[in-house]
Amino acid sequence: MTATQSNTLAPSATEYGGDEISALVLDPGYTVVRGGFAGEDVPKSVVPSFYGIASPGDAQRHLYGENAIHTPLPNLEIGNPMSKVNGTVEDWETATNLWEYAITSRLTNNKPSNPMTNGLNEKTEDDKEAMEGIETQERPLEENPLLMTETGWNTGKGREKPIEIAMENWGAPAFWLARSGVLSA
Repeated sequence: MTATQSNTLAPSATEYGGDEISALVLDPGYTVVRGGFAGEDVPKSVVPSFYGIASPGDAQRHLYGENAIHTPLPNLEIGNPMSKVNGTVEDWETATNLWEYAITSRLTNNKPSNPMTNGLNEKTEDDKEAMEGIETQERPLEENPLLMTETGWNTGKGREKPIEIAMENWGAPAFWLARSGVLSA
């Protein structure tokens, strides 16, 4: 038996078809990563795809955002996780961090942490138990479905990896991977 939705009642917040939950749209490209909410005219987050690799000593640090690549630093190299030839992802770990930065820097906020564990309290034996469930905390997309674009010539492996990142790492409740040519038509 199928349930029908009444035209007089608003959809519940758990339904994706209603206006209660707005989907995030992520459009990674070679030069910029654009992100925003579905239904809006322009993306709220436009972040350069280029990132800085600072090498102070032996440690490497990745810098994302507009100021990261434009601020002159000693031993700073500029990289891009996308292939210049065909626009597909070559460095998945960096691409994941870049996409997450584009989403969390302007679209969603990091969830507040427990004030009891703000670093000022003494460590107890319970801290080990709290660290066991750390992978279930801080998932930036667990409240919003995600629409992500891809190139038209993306491979099967190139299609599987964003799905894995969105569903397993970010906890997206729903995910759709769409070809950019289809969306622009």
